Order: sequence, then C-alpha cells, then structure tokens
Amino acid sequence: MSESWETFYLMVGSSSAALIGLLFVVVTLNAETNSAAREAGSRTFLTPIVFHFAMVFLVSTLALMPDVNTRIMALGVSAISLAGLGFGGAALVRMVLGLFPVPHWTDYVYYGGLPVVIYAALLASGAGLWFGAPFAVHGLAVAALALLFLAIRDAWDLATWLAYHRESP
Repeated sequence: MSESWETFYLMVGSSSAALIGLLFVVVTLNAETNSAAREAGSRTFLTPIVFHFAMVFLVSTLALMPDVNTRIMALGVSAISLAGLGFGGAALVRMVLGLFPVPHWTDYVYYGGLPVVIYAALLASGAGLWFGAPFAVHGLAVAALALLFLAIRDAWDLATWLAYHRESP
C-alpha cells in the first residue's frame, strides 16, 4: 500500500482495536442475561461483531506493513473475506432457522445480509489487488470502512438490547 493511505489505515485500524476493548463492556452487560439465551445470542450476534472489528484491524495492519507484496496483500484480504463470508452466512442461517429468536427484522439485514455483501466486496477488492485492477485500493478502503461502521452499529444495537433485557435480581 502506498504511504498516502497510511493515515487512513492507522485511523481505521486504531478505531477498530479500541472498539474491541469497548465491546468488553457489552460482554459484561451480557453476563446478566439468561445463560441459554446468552450462549445462543453470543454466537449469533456478539462473536461476529468482534470478528468484524478484528478483520478491520487485520486489513489495516496488512495495509500498513512496510514493503508488503501486493500478491501477499491480496491473499490476506481474500482469506479474511472468505472467513467473513462464513461468519455472515452462519449468522444468517442461525437466524433463519430460528436457532436464536431474532428481536427485529432488521437483524437479518445488519447481522447477516450486509456482512455477506461487505465481505463479498472485500473479496472482489482482494481479487482486484491480485490482478492489479485500479479499483482495488479504493474498494479495499471502502469495504474496511463499511465493515467498521457496520460493527459499530451492531455493537450499539446489541448494547441497547442487552440494557433493556437484563434479568431482575
């Protein structure tokens, strides 16, 4: 990645890493919910959010690595994308099959559909990096930023849901 992108990825990666730390507050709130619901909800909602933040951090660190080969970057981004497609697809399947009650119809979009779309765009950017397509650098940045904003939205949604669904002592 060129030096002109350094500030962008430094900001995006640092934000993602900091938000992973803040997500531990959500985990603390989650400790006061029903244990069966907590486990199912964690797999469906919490784990993908942490995963999205971690993938944004990983993409940012790959982009900031000095003298990284473009093909290595393309392979790393593609691997991240495939893992993300798996996470998004698995969350969507769990929701559709009713393995966890979905509180609102938008959860299908934000926890299942959008992650799949963003990781597919990230995969296209990885392929573009491999083949030297001019859109790839910008596509990678847009996908990383979209994933960061999606994870922020989902973390906020989860935190507010948990705040309203705490067990009474």
